[in-house]
Amino acid sequence: MSTGEVSVRAAWLGISLLLGADAALAQFRPLRFDDDFSAQRQSCVEDNNRIACWKDHPIADHVRMSIGGDLRWRYEHAGNPRYGLERQDRWGVLMQRGSVFADLRLGEHWRGFAQLASSYTEGRAAGPSPVDENQLDPTNLFVEWRSAGDGEGSIGMRIGIQELQFGSGRAIDAREGPNVRRSFDAVRAYAISGPWRVDAFAAAPRQHRQGSFDDARSQTQALRGIYATRTGGVTSLDVYALHYEDTVARYVQGVAHERRWSLGTRVFGGRKPWDWNWEFAVQGGRFGDAEIRAWSLATDTGYTFDGAAGQPRVALLFAIASGDKDPDDDRLGTLNALYPRGNYFGDEATLGPRNFFNINPALTLRLAPRVQLNASLDFFWRHSTRDGVYAPNGMLIQAAGDSRARYVATIASLGTTWTLAPGWSSTAVVAYAQPGAFLRETGANDALSFISLSLQYRF
Repeated sequence: MSTGEVSVRAAWLGISLLLGADAALAQFRPLRFDDDFSAQRQSCVEDNNRIACWKDHPIADHVRMSIGGDLRWRYEHAGNPRYGLERQDRWGVLMQRGSVFADLRLGEHWRGFAQLASSYTEGRAAGPSPVDENQLDPTNLFVEWRSAGDGEGSIGMRIGIQELQFGSGRAIDAREGPNVRRSFDAVRAYAISGPWRVDAFAAAPRQHRQGSFDDARSQTQALRGIYATRTGGVTSLDVYALHYEDTVARYVQGVAHERRWSLGTRVFGGRKPWDWNWEFAVQGGRFGDAEIRAWSLATDTGYTFDGAAGQPRVALLFAIASGDKDPDDDRLGTLNALYPRGNYFGDEATLGPRNFFNINPALTLRLAPRVQLNASLDFFWRHSTRDGVYAPNGMLIQAAGDSRARYVATIASLGTTWTLAPGWSSTAVVAYAQPGAFLRETGANDALSFISLSLQYRF
């Protein structure tokens, strides 16, 4: 590690400890440009809290600035990575990620937001992957115009490098789990009216490289779409239409130009003691000369025992994503999940949402006011026995070969989340995965064990 890298990390740590002393007042969001600092603004004015004044701080007439960021340290060790198909790390992998941002507001209409991020990884036997390391690059760098007022009836537009995340992150997500988050070069317009919010966007993903200020817009992929949300009291609704293009898409059928549209809807909400989050999508288009016909369904239905100790929530998750029935015909049936969350089914991040169906009973239990326990047992099958098994990033792990076995794996996991103090949180996860008949028949014979420990600080 160079002296410059050490200096950058030390500077970020010093800034975070200085500005984070008043983190108790902040409401942090998954996308940091959505953070709510209204409580800090009030504390600055009413209590003359000088640390809180770093949020929404006036620097000139009608000009205000907020400063913040985050730090995350994560250790993970996988025994028999990807069921023995990847090289074994000797001592595990240590990852560090940090970011710092400045949010500049000019009057009621204009805004500039800049966020620099740095990610490092040590210990990976095969070397850092594209989602492991990125020394220094902007993850958000955009200009935004918005009509006056924060209430109903506003419109706006955002142009530049930006993270995108919609709904449950099953199709478009900022990819919080891995060490490098996902960004896009995008133009995004939005309108808010009553219970409705509608976003329209045209974007291309950023191609992450391991150096500094060397990320670039993808020259092969593009995404356009409309995403609308209606917020209700008991049940809320998302509807969306997306168009995805990849000039060098890869499937079992080969490599070709992919043009794919997706139409989807999500119904989510709750009425005590029940809660639900169901999503359905259909896809069509062309893959070279082949016609695309794919679909997916994902459900999460839970019941919370409010009167019991720890307020346990039991849930049943069921999901299915179509696979290709025949790699030699003129039709592609494999679902493309586009840009989903990184750890789609769990922290071990071995399987992705293509050609599968799974049943996943889960339990959430509050052990203490700031400690939560999560347990799950996941059963995976292939939807089509003529298609393979895929990773969360869409890469093929194992082709179908001659195997007609459907069962893929059983994954058990247990995790805790502990909110140590305002701004501080930690997680611990252990998981064990037993390969099913398909993986064993195609050469992935080893059971996978996984442990991760993480500590995160937001300010």
